[in-house]
Amino acid sequence: MDTSDFFLSLFNNAQNNCILIMNTEGDILEVNRAFSEEFGYLNDEIKGKNFSILFTAHDQKAGKPVAELQRVKSTGVATDNNYMVNKDGTLTWVSGESIFVNRHNEQDYIIKIFQNIHTQKQLEHFLIESSEFFENIIESIKGAAVLVLDSMMRILKVNTAFIKMFELDTPPQEGNRLTDLNHSFWMNDDMKKEIRNVIVTNTSVKGKKFELTTRSGQQKEVALYTKIMHEEPTLERKILVVIKELPS
Repeated sequence: MDTSDFFLSLFNNAQNNCILIMNTEGDILEVNRAFSEEFGYLNDEIKGKNFSILFTAHDQKAGKPVAELQRVKSTGVATDNNYMVNKDGTLTWVSGESIFVNRHNEQDYIIKIFQNIHTQKQLEHFLIESSEFFENIIESIKGAAVLVLDSMMRILKVNTAFIKMFELDTPPQEGNRLTDLNHSFWMNDDMKKEIRNVIVTNTSVKGKKFELTTRSGQQKEVALYTKIMHEEPTLERKILVVIKELPS
């Protein structure tokens, strides 16, 4: 197989892989069509410029282009995930790798291949922000105890109202199993059964009443609400448990 023909075909026909060919100083020798379509630079207008112009001013100041060149020349390959600057100044999050090509008695060069993964980056940010928003919402609830479990009945989150209602000395540790908690909330057999049924049968509980005895011996009537937060088979299920104290 003629590897030069193979690379030429990849370089010219790739639609999702942007490819730069550079010298060992990072000066661009050629770019493929996918790069031009993604970043707006035609081959003739970017040829001869250093690839550092594709990095943000912050990354340039931090020395990332230089560090990448040093890494690929010393180890033969360098991988990276970072923003690259389009011709119009907009930013695109990319993932790729640079490969050192040693041509023996001829000029060495570096091939940089990368893909636009900006959509995945935006989704990642959204999920992080959504998670933080959800946690803030849970903590802001003052009138009911809130508990979030995973499908193995491990504790993911409790709010301050939960700790106060059940007179816990310290908050339950994230990752501990609910079955390891030794307090009145979990010692009620009927409530225990209802929460287990939620996990096993994917059914919800809407306002079922229970009598609980706190550590101090106080009797409380509470209403239990449960909900499966993720029902899609590809997502990890989480169980939302809300316990509201009823007026005596």
